[in-house]
Amino acid sequence: MTGKFYIETYGCQMNSYDSQAIEGILEGLGMTPVLKPEAADLIIFNTCSVRDAAEQRVIGRINQLDGLRRGRKGRLLMGVAGCMSQRMGEELIAVTKRRLDFVVGPDQYNNLPEILARIEAEERDLCYRDFDQEVAYFAKPKDTPPGGTHFVAVMRGCDKFCTYCIVPFTRGRERSRDRRSIVEEVERLAARGAFEVMLLGQAVSSYCDDDLDFAGLLGEVSAVEGIESVRFMTSYPTDMDIGFFRAVASLPKVGTGIHLPFQSGSDKILKAMNRRYTIGEYERILENGRREVPGLLFSTDIIVGFPGETEEDFQATLAVVERQAFISAYMFKYSPREGTLSARWEDDIPTAVKEERLGRLIALQERMSRRQLDRCLGQEMEILLDEPSKKLETQLRGRTRSNVRVIIDKDPDLKIGSKVMVRVTEIKGTSLLAVRVQGD
Repeated sequence: MTGKFYIETYGCQMNSYDSQAIEGILEGLGMTPVLKPEAADLIIFNTCSVRDAAEQRVIGRINQLDGLRRGRKGRLLMGVAGCMSQRMGEELIAVTKRRLDFVVGPDQYNNLPEILARIEAEERDLCYRDFDQEVAYFAKPKDTPPGGTHFVAVMRGCDKFCTYCIVPFTRGRERSRDRRSIVEEVERLAARGAFEVMLLGQAVSSYCDDDLDFAGLLGEVSAVEGIESVRFMTSYPTDMDIGFFRAVASLPKVGTGIHLPFQSGSDKILKAMNRRYTIGEYERILENGRREVPGLLFSTDIIVGFPGETEEDFQATLAVVERQAFISAYMFKYSPREGTLSARWEDDIPTAVKEERLGRLIALQERMSRRQLDRCLGQEMEILLDEPSKKLETQLRGRTRSNVRVIIDKDPDLKIGSKVMVRVTEIKGTSLLAVRVQGD
């Protein structure tokens, strides 16, 4: 099939990676990517199902772009990929009033050539959403321009079954990718000029390939020549033992900014969420990490207003945030997702209460983030320059090993992908401003 295609991506880094994989498959068919849907013969929406609002945006967008078919000489195909396809299946075709030609789940992208061939033969309403339970599905990513941060998926699915989370039902059970294929992908990226990779998985720290655990995988990826930085997300607390932190400390290329969701400070709520730790155990994990890894900074996820959450439970969450001073946090008010266990329960916290609690939590976290950044003022630190400034052509952006954003002025001998010593002079929003250390 020839023609032009446009992919619109919603959701997490894994979806961005999958869109890159889809792009590579379509280009292998002789199709050409375009930047605007108006120029496309095929539009694919790569979707997220974590929250209802994300799904509603996609449905609205499908209805909007269906208008491109009016007055068009050639045929315009539209399909939905990703978690929304997996969750809704044929229902999605009905909800969009048959504006879609196909839906395809995350394990079925290799079947896109077959799907498009069937559509060429005048078939419609195609639905592909079986899970590949034997071998983790990984399409070959499209080659990307040199430099920058590149996503590499190392596993799919999740076995944790948190009561609020749809991921095990849209991404399937945990399946780890063969170590050799991961290293080969990183080597290919490095050969094209990539200097940083982000290893992805719904519970990336649960990675296991025979006798190789995630710490071992970090070591193998770090050994790839040309790679200067290795980051990862998202981790699950009970995977983070002393051995893991010691491995991170011994691998200078591995980032020391770790995203580790705790979700609630109340043991009662954690049990209802089916999180497999107490808050005491979680905080001991943070303590162990900070003791073993110099400069370690944690970020986190927090849900407020989960069914049954009292003001006392919420106060326990605020207390954890104040004690631990996370560098940043993704904070959400609870909303039930159809298909999860908690969706069967009464959503008994009024919206106004959820919003008020979320406001208090955000205000506290902003103070904690500022406290962490204040500690950087006047400090000298090494950063990896990763991109030009998005606001000023005279500046470059970089990150510390602990994943704090730093902005410095351009210098003729500074290049993207290089490391430089800087001294922090100012805080601007969630970033640091710095000057190059003389003599570096």
